[in-house]
Amino acid sequence: MKIVVFIIRSAFALFFLAYGINFFYHLKFIPVIAINTKAANDIQNHLLKTGYFFEMLYGIEIACGFFLLINRFTPLFLLVLLPITINIFLFNYFLDPDNWDIFAYVLGVNLLLMLIYRKAYSHLFYSKAQFMNFHLLINFTE
Repeated sequence: MKIVVFIIRSAFALFFLAYGINFFYHLKFIPVIAINTKAANDIQNHLLKTGYFFEMLYGIEIACGFFLLINRFTPLFLLVLLPITINIFLFNYFLDPDNWDIFAYVLGVNLLLMLIYRKAYSHLFYSKAQFMNFHLLINFTE
């Protein structure tokens, strides 16, 4: 089971790492996913004109892909990638229906990995927050 999780996590991480690096350096061996509709192309062009959106998005994807690849803070970076994968899936499902199947697999793998690491998310679902007692090393009574 550990080997299967390693392969799934590594493939997922390499997908985001490769496409993130491809945005900045235009690697020739990574295929470009073509946009086939005018509405999707218009939205993408408007987001490119902002000057920061895709740089931030692909920077986050590179960081998440790197940390998933080295298996550090995996549940955190899966949670960071969840809204990105949902947004990519919905964008392609509604605006570019020819490519939605590729990103359905990406969303499915993200949800599968979150299911595998579900114990790490158990503290997020407390109905009432529990505060911990912290002891400071500074004495304020002096």
